[in-house]
Amino acid sequence: MAVVRVQGQAGHVLVFALYMFANYYDYLYIDNFFSAPGSIRSTFGGRWKFMTYQNFMGHTVFFASCVLADFIEGVLGKKAAGLRKIQDYVLASVLFPMSMIVTVVFWGIYAVDRDMIFPPSMDKIIPPWINHVWHTTVVPVLLLEMYLVHHRQPSRRAGLTGAVTVGIIYLIWVLIVAHVGGFWVYPFMAAMNNFQFFLFCCFTAVIGCCFYLLGEFCNKMFWGPRETPRKEKKRVLEVSKTTFLSRAQLR
Repeated sequence: MAVVRVQGQAGHVLVFALYMFANYYDYLYIDNFFSAPGSIRSTFGGRWKFMTYQNFMGHTVFFASCVLADFIEGVLGKKAAGLRKIQDYVLASVLFPMSMIVTVVFWGIYAVDRDMIFPPSMDKIIPPWINHVWHTTVVPVLLLEMYLVHHRQPSRRAGLTGAVTVGIIYLIWVLIVAHVGGFWVYPFMAAMNNFQFFLFCCFTAVIGCCFYLLGEFCNKMFWGPRETPRKEKKRVLEVSKTTFLSRAQLR
């Protein structure tokens, strides 16, 4: 168990270092091109209008918090229960479903017509490795995190509520960008009529909920069924009782 814990801590540092380097490369090289007048990042909303960027920054903050929690517990010898609880909820309700949507939607549209999501001209600006960091590795990294570190799954109701809420907020943001900026965040949306856009939003919401359930299933496969607060309390009491009786017998 100690080996798995060390592997998890080392993984946190490595992933956080990779993400920081990707952010550094983005700001140093890629941002110079996109900051030019008329480029997509210089328009209303900047880079924050893209789900890819929001998801990637969410990953960066998440793994930074993991490194911080590991430091608090491993070096300072204190508990980071509150931070761990937030990490558990964010991972299950926000990061995993969003990362799955980013990966599946990006590469799905890319396979059908890449000009609608990532034209060939972008290859000269964004190198393949950073494209994969943004759109591919975000899912395997979270699966590895779920395998190495026991994150407590929230109740299905609370988890789905969080996932749907985040999706609605992003949809509102996309509509604000379209209204204020006068353009759609993603080119393929401009080719849709209102009914098609509505169906696309419904489809994305459904697969987002399915991806949440997939994350729940993976967590169950890695760590067993989720304990309800009542069952957890009962188990703790039984362990305490067994420990007390064992000490009493030794005396």
